[in-house]
Amino acid sequence: MKSIAPNPQHQAFRAALERAIGEEGADIDVLELLALTAHLVGQLVAMQDQRKITADMAMQVVISNMQQGNSEVVERLLNETGGHA
Repeated sequence: MKSIAPNPQHQAFRAALERAIGEEGADIDVLELLALTAHLVGQLVAMQDQRKITADMAMQVVISNMQQGNSEVVERLLNETGGHA
């Protein structure tokens, strides 16, 4: 599946999710937040039209976006700490 750049609606939705995690999830352990959001991702995978998107295709989307998100945070942390994460 090819990569697409997020449009303004995508960016607004992701920002709203990040705010919700920051506000509602502020007192939840980060491992628990990971488990909760992974559960939600699992539900979204199940909602795909299986005539168009196979489970493997959906998981590739999940994996590539997890890798991208991880890279973004690692880069931000390295920049904030002067390269000493």
